[in-house]
Amino acid sequence: MSSWQRAFALLPAWHRSDFLGPLALIVAAAGAIALLPLPAAVLGMAAAGGGVALLLRPVLGLYALALLIPVGPLLRLPLAVGSIGILDLMVAATAGAWFLAWSSGRYPWRPAPLLRLLGPFGFVLLLSTLAAASLEEALPELVKWAEVIVVYALAAQLVGPRHRLPLAAVLIVAAVGESLIGLRQFVWRIGPEAYRLGAFLRSYGTFGQPNPFAGYLGLILPLALALGLGYLGEIRHRRGDARVPAWLPAAGFLAAGLVIAAGMIASWSRGAWLGMVASSLAVLVLTSATGRLFVGIATVLLFWLYPLLPPALTGRFQDIALYFGTWNARGVAVTDANFAVLERVAHWQAAWAMFADRPWLGIGIGNWNVIYPEYAISPWFDPLGHAHNVLFHVAAEAGILGVLGYLWFWLGSLVVALAVIRRQKGWNRALAIGVFGLFIHLSVHNQFDNLFVQGMPLVVALGLALLPYDQ
Repeated sequence: MSSWQRAFALLPAWHRSDFLGPLALIVAAAGAIALLPLPAAVLGMAAAGGGVALLLRPVLGLYALALLIPVGPLLRLPLAVGSIGILDLMVAATAGAWFLAWSSGRYPWRPAPLLRLLGPFGFVLLLSTLAAASLEEALPELVKWAEVIVVYALAAQLVGPRHRLPLAAVLIVAAVGESLIGLRQFVWRIGPEAYRLGAFLRSYGTFGQPNPFAGYLGLILPLALALGLGYLGEIRHRRGDARVPAWLPAAGFLAAGLVIAAGMIASWSRGAWLGMVASSLAVLVLTSATGRLFVGIATVLLFWLYPLLPPALTGRFQDIALYFGTWNARGVAVTDANFAVLERVAHWQAAWAMFADRPWLGIGIGNWNVIYPEYAISPWFDPLGHAHNVLFHVAAEAGILGVLGYLWFWLGSLVVALAVIRRQKGWNRALAIGVFGLFIHLSVHNQFDNLFVQGMPLVVALGLALLPYDQ
């Protein structure tokens, strides 16, 4: 027996199988890549390296997914039905890598308890296709929610206690990068004239529009704030010989939160601002008595300093009241001041008319753009893709069954997060508070928009995976 054979024989059997699979993949990929032009060869080498890494550590696919969500809208290829993007491919690759690892016995099956929140909602959305005028339009939406369920299920298998904090950190890093892109657009006025704000321009990042850009940042801001405050709390309990001074990560997370919040402000999205205020207050109140004291002081200061804020900022907040005073867009004179409000109200009215006509199964998931022209109110003939209110949109597309399924998922997630907060301490509690803040932002912002677009549902799935529910 040669020395190589003796050395290989000393390895455990599973190490040998892990070694042979990636080795065979590398040899096959190298042969194929050698025949490609240089740019394609470089891309092929990166893909092959990523494939080997996934085979060895499938959890890396979830980290990559968290990092790629902001660029997901940019990297898509059109298909005969819908399109396919980098996020779809990453979900499929991660699922495939996990399945191979699980079938070889490397990963035992773990329970995924929060599937009971996602599963019923997914089922009623599938059921609504019975009423759909176009199954082609329904398919991309079904795939989107199927991916949410798959990503959460994968995370339940792959994300253990030691992965939760790093995964949250990757989500925060990606949001900081996205916010910096938006701030650059805001200051240097890079973008469409329609987004111009005097000397500045509404930030929209890689999402193409300010509202989803701000919504994405708003989902992750509570995680940065909760973890930063969690580290601040650790300063009192850590000794001086700690390997990493607690103030350093505290400063990092809180600085990241400030950058993310700045990007949200630069988006000029009123729904995002309301969500940011609500989620930040929730995180502060739940974190500690000091946080509750800070909320009280900040509230008093806001009342005192409100008259000193720039008129453009206060006027933007005052416009929010128009949403609660306008419930009928028919016959109302359209001006620059009320355009955005009337546009949303017109879509709300159309959604409720659809629901009234088809109350049980709705018009079918994904069929909003197909059916909207039948219910459009002049001059609001552009369907815009959704009803600008998630509950109204679900009611229109999936009927009363869809509403019940969504309420089960949405309110159930809030209740579960609160239950985890009550029974956890330390970092588990901080993560649970951050996830609760994520759902608070989702709850508020979704009253004026739809955040279940452009990869953001995957943020929600990863957020559920961050909850230390089983500990």
